[in-house]
Amino acid sequence: MNENNPEAESIISSLESEMAVANLEKRGLYAVGIAILAGDILRSALAAGVPYSLAREMATDFWKAEMLADTVAALIREAELGDEDED
Repeated sequence: MNENNPEAESIISSLESEMAVANLEKRGLYAVGIAILAGDILRSALAAGVPYSLAREMATDFWKAEMLADTVAALIREAELGDEDED
């Protein structure tokens, strides 16, 4: 698009904002799902007789690993998009 066209800039800016909001909503839903699964891990471990401190650690480890994976994936996507913009 023509860099001197203010309407084009406005459209691009609007699309970027909409995409950022959609991505945030998707990541929020992912986080909720991970929280539910972490709770299930805690409950299942306790029901199986695992001591609370160990069960909590298991659930916490799962939460951290999944949220870190999501964060890293998001950073990689952003970096790839940045590389495409430079081309």
